[in-house]
Amino acid sequence: MLTEREATKACGIVHELRDHWIHRHAVLPFYTLGAASYLDATGGRFAAYQELARRSNPVLAEHFGWLFNRVRQGFESLVGKPVSFGDRLALPGFHVFLAHPAFGEAPASIHYDLQYQGIDWSEVGAVDTADQRSLTLSVSLPAAGAGLRIWDIDAREMARLTVEEQRARRAANRQPTYVPYTVGSLVIHTGHHLHQIAPLRDQRPEDERITLQAHAVPTGDRWVMYW
Repeated sequence: MLTEREATKACGIVHELRDHWIHRHAVLPFYTLGAASYLDATGGRFAAYQELARRSNPVLAEHFGWLFNRVRQGFESLVGKPVSFGDRLALPGFHVFLAHPAFGEAPASIHYDLQYQGIDWSEVGAVDTADQRSLTLSVSLPAAGAGLRIWDIDAREMARLTVEEQRARRAANRQPTYVPYTVGSLVIHTGHHLHQIAPLRDQRPEDERITLQAHAVPTGDRWVMYW
């Protein structure tokens, strides 16, 4: 998706906009650049999420319009339908993890991507959240690498199983698959499979993990991309 030079450019802009970073943890150096529905729209806070998006979207659009269009066009070529950004939703944004020993264990929880549950879709139309996609584009990674842990446990399938069948499925799939990230490459998955940001091993003080994040859902004859 990006050349090494373009990824370095994007990373540099993220740092130039550090005054706009939102500190997402009381102690650890985890930030976002932009509104994130999974953090800001949950618990009936969609209006607050919209307000944060209203403030952050112009900054992101000014500095990363070229990057958003690159990702949008690439995703369009994959799904074969027009892709647009939601007028009332946050533009794609960035996860920023700076080096910290705690990230060598578990930078984030094991989870499904359920951020769509906090979105008011009434002005978008009928969306097929069962067919959603989650997108991650790496612009800077630690020297020892980074990636995603993903388990062969699909929330959509689990909902159709009995409690005993669910236990058996989890027991048979305790070990995740590791998907390594590469700077400039876009990784796409459904978000419905159990997953987790992989621990950041052998960190150096100057290491950082900066990724562009987005979700996309189909609605009618098009897709809507947001974060």
